[in-house]
Amino acid sequence: MNELPHKLIIGTLGEIFTQLRLLEYGVQSVSPHKDTGNDLIAIKGEIFRTIQIKTTFNPEGHTRIPPDLDRAFHILALVELKIKDGNLSLDESKIFLLWKEQSFGERKLLTKSLVSEFWL
Repeated sequence: MNELPHKLIIGTLGEIFTQLRLLEYGVQSVSPHKDTGNDLIAIKGEIFRTIQIKTTFNPEGHTRIPPDLDRAFHILALVELKIKDGNLSLDESKIFLLWKEQSFGERKLLTKSLVSEFWL
């Protein structure tokens, strides 16, 4: 049987959730064929941004996975999945965005107005 590793499942859920939420706010995104640090290439109008995504389902609600800052990307997305009784709750899950150069403390919740800031 070809079971998927738990870490791969969580990471993939974070990437797909981010893609879905960005689309909700008018940003088209695709996954590159090879992962070189850009989990998504996201486009709004004529502006392209590359995104590195780090996902956790930490019950304390804090994403602690450090990004590989040597890789080239524009935006870091920190995804906090909420899993209750073994079920994923997207309504309670959160995505935070920050520029690569910012500290984790400067992260902001992904909203329509934040998309406007990041895709100016």
